[in-house]
Amino acid sequence: MNSMAQRKPIWIGCPQYMKRVRGTYECDEAGRYRLGPGGKFLLELTQCSQDEGRCMQTLCALHRFNRRGPGSWYPERIEAMPEPKRKPGAP
Repeated sequence: MNSMAQRKPIWIGCPQYMKRVRGTYECDEAGRYRLGPGGKFLLELTQCSQDEGRCMQTLCALHRFNRRGPGSWYPERIEAMPEPKRKPGAP
C-alpha cells in the first residue's frame, strides 16, 4: 500500500462493538475506492478509526493489517460513506 495514497471515509460493521464504526479506505488518483473482485472492499486497504485508531480489540482482523497483531474476527460489513451533496454551481 502506498503511504501517500488518498483515503476516503467508510463505515465498518464491527462485530465487537455491534455497531458501525468509522474508518478510512484507500482510493485511486480519481478518488474512487480501490475495490477487489466483484466490487468488494479489501481488508488490507481498510483502516479502522474506532477510539481514534487506538482500539484495544486485538482479536479484530484489521489489527493484523493496521497494527501487525493477531486476527481472528472480521468486520461484518464495510460500506462507503455517502458523498456530501454539492450545491449547483459549486466547484
